[in-house]
Amino acid sequence: MGTDAFNSSLQVRQLFDRDSCTYTYLLFDSEKREAAIIDPVKEQLVRDLRLIEELGLELLYTIESHVHADHITSSGLIRQRTGAQVVFSCASEVKGIDLALNDGDTMQVGSFTLNAITTPGHTFGCMSFYVDGMLFTGDALFVRGCGRTDFQEGDAGTLFDSITQKLFVYSNETRVYPGHDYNGRLWSTVGEEKQWNPRISEGTSREQFIETMMHLNLAVPKKINEAVPINSHCGTLFDPKRYLHDEMTIDQLYSVWNTLLPELVIVDVRTPEVFSKGHVPKSINIPLGCESKYVEPLMRYKNVYFYSQTGRAAQTAFTSLTLMGMDNLGCVGHSGFPEWVTAGYQVESL
Repeated sequence: MGTDAFNSSLQVRQLFDRDSCTYTYLLFDSEKREAAIIDPVKEQLVRDLRLIEELGLELLYTIESHVHADHITSSGLIRQRTGAQVVFSCASEVKGIDLALNDGDTMQVGSFTLNAITTPGHTFGCMSFYVDGMLFTGDALFVRGCGRTDFQEGDAGTLFDSITQKLFVYSNETRVYPGHDYNGRLWSTVGEEKQWNPRISEGTSREQFIETMMHLNLAVPKKINEAVPINSHCGTLFDPKRYLHDEMTIDQLYSVWNTLLPELVIVDVRTPEVFSKGHVPKSINIPLGCESKYVEPLMRYKNVYFYSQTGRAAQTAFTSLTLMGMDNLGCVGHSGFPEWVTAGYQVESL
């Protein structure tokens, strides 16, 4: 684990998963105590959450450089535990995320700004990030290497363009923090990679690079069949068809409420104080974070529907209980109780 700081308050912790040779980066403002994590690994969830807690940080974002094929992300699980927004490139088309980025978009974490850079080629949805003299390049550019281009919509010519036109344009002193390293190297610089990268140095032509990438003959990642579909849903075990089916609008929730049966229940996951001021009639209150205590009684119902203020907390409760094996769940996505009120539906208060 290494620590580097360019901005006086910006701190970077470089963490490593030995099995997949993946680097995870925790970036935080040491004064404002706000943080973001890049490319977390499921097997390292306890380690990462413990470090965040020990440092007293509020995690704002869980950022993925792309849909990984060699490990399963913990982004969905981290969101469950911390409320951090899950972030992917818009081009990745991942389900259930909170923030989809385009080239040039920014994220504010404390006093520093992360700049998003689309760098496709390894996958169509790859993205790198720049902040204060540092590039976090995911699987686009490695130390003396680069990401492979033989699966997941990979394209060698596109990767060449991403590296040369998006990454090598930064100053030679800019540090390069890769998504992986298989030889114990922590970081490099843009200048070093231009000079010494055997696949794509400054003098390498596009044709030469494509030829090199065509003949790597690398083994297929061991976890690809498991990792890609799961990572396409934030590292959780959703069936995509069921996930889309179970996201509801407020009008659909009203239809459910209007035909309430003994085997159906609607759950409000807001705080008791907010619930008491107004809620969907006949709904019950299970505040977010307490849902695991109610698995057994909720399993008695044929259908359980969640709603919250904006839909985000409902989605979190849905995720939590789905991971516990419940298969009778639905939730209100991207809307919430204010939309119920605006629609003119009946409101009950205590």
